Amino acid sequence: MLVNKDNKRKSFIVYITGGFPDLKTTKKLILGLDKAGVDVIEIGVPFSDPVADGPTIQESSFYALQKGVTLKKILKMTKELRGEINAAVVLMGYYNSFLKYGLSKFVTGCKNNGIDGIIIPDLVPEESCTLSKLAKENGLAMVFLIAPNSSEKRIRLAASRSSGFLYCVSVKGITGQRKKLPDISKYISKVRKITKLPLAVGFGVSNNAQAGHFLKKADGVIVGSAVIKIIKDNIKNKPVEKVVRFVKSLRKGF
Repeated sequence: MLVNKDNKRKSFIVYITGGFPDLKTTKKLILGLDKAGVDVIEIGVPFSDPVADGPTIQESSFYALQKGVTLKKILKMTKELRGEINAAVVLMGYYNSFLKYGLSKFVTGCKNNGIDGIIIPDLVPEESCTLSKLAKENGLAMVFLIAPNSSEKRIRLAASRSSGFLYCVSVKGITGQRKKLPDISKYISKVRKITKLPLAVGFGVSNNAQAGHFLKKADGVIVGSAVIKIIKDNIKNKPVEKVVRFVKSLRKGF
């Protein structure tokens, strides 16, 4: 499992956009996040139409694309880093980019280059048979997303196709920081009755209080937009140091 279900140790998942602001900085970020105690590093593969992402992550994706960042370059980077980090590495990206690359080539590329799992926000479980089969054959976790308005049928299907953990979106809509977060108690309780998979909650977490709010019920928390904003605001002013400091402050709350 990518996420620990032991209540004594909650899992910390951090999202970064691969190649933002450049691949050299991304490498340093991954090393820094690992040393800061992050359990799972989620690397976003830049895509021209990231429908699940808010403005902050969208901008970082477009920036990386303009810099010529590709899936192939990201996989080369993860292969170089794999022996240096303890954290699990998960690729997050959009289905069309992987389909264009070639699903079999994509999955074997992940397997051979240090990737532990795959998250594809625009791939619904009903249409995932081919990729899920390839992932299972190659020892990769497939992680599907559910939302507060997901039906019991959809949750069961997503859970049956997921391994590693189930990604519980905290709110309807796109990624991004939020001042007020919802009460997820009933939502998580409903999901717990359906699956024994670890549950990680994401979308909107940007401080200790918010992380703690979700971790009362979930097994892990996912932080993304807040990290990307720090990088964006400090591109020329030690972004890695600023991100690591922020992540360490969050980790203390777990």
